[in-house]
Amino acid sequence: MTYFPTEERDGTVIITLTNGERNTLNPDLLEEGAAALQRLATDPPKAGIVLTGAGEHFTCGMDTKIAASLDEAGQKRAVAGINDFAAALHRLPCAVVGAVNGNAIGAGGIMMLACDWVLAAQGDYKIGLPEAKAGLPFPAVPQAILDHWLDPVWRRRLALSSHLLNPAESLTAGLVDELCMADQLLDEAVLRVQALNRQPGFRACKRQLRAKANAEIDGILDQPTK
Repeated sequence: MTYFPTEERDGTVIITLTNGERNTLNPDLLEEGAAALQRLATDPPKAGIVLTGAGEHFTCGMDTKIAASLDEAGQKRAVAGINDFAAALHRLPCAVVGAVNGNAIGAGGIMMLACDWVLAAQGDYKIGLPEAKAGLPFPAVPQAILDHWLDPVWRRRLALSSHLLNPAESLTAGLVDELCMADQLLDEAVLRVQALNRQPGFRACKRQLRAKANAEIDGILDQPTK
């Protein structure tokens, strides 16, 4: 069993985060996901990548029960896992569209910010960064992604208040780029990622746009583990 089953549609790879009812994250999942994304980076799909969640949730973030049970070594492994996963997602050279199908909490918000474009299904669910409420401060790579890709006012509001937004509010905050009907989400995401990726200068522009953030991320990952 994989946490990240894939399917190909007209040259686009659709990755579906799959882990139980809430698609929560754990060290095993993060390590598998980072390795899968790193492999895709070496041989990117010709028509981009769509990232979505199975069932009713995109992801509800770290599994808090597992996080609470980790010893010091386990906590370091979890932090390294989220850093490596977020870095691998951010570094993908091809177009990446997030197809948000439901709750995107904590790490889910970071994953959205690491994508090139985010489509969110219309519906009654929440998106946000409630790490302060959960008692799980942002690891260094997610913090770098936040610093580079979320407006400073919204970064302060969401990170310090743990306030959760509905999809329309997330559009205003800049976490989401487009809304669409839930039953059209994947179809629209595939169309969007293919339109982005077939621009002749897309990869060069993405590389330029992300150069400073990627350099900062490289510096974080190069630091010795304490």
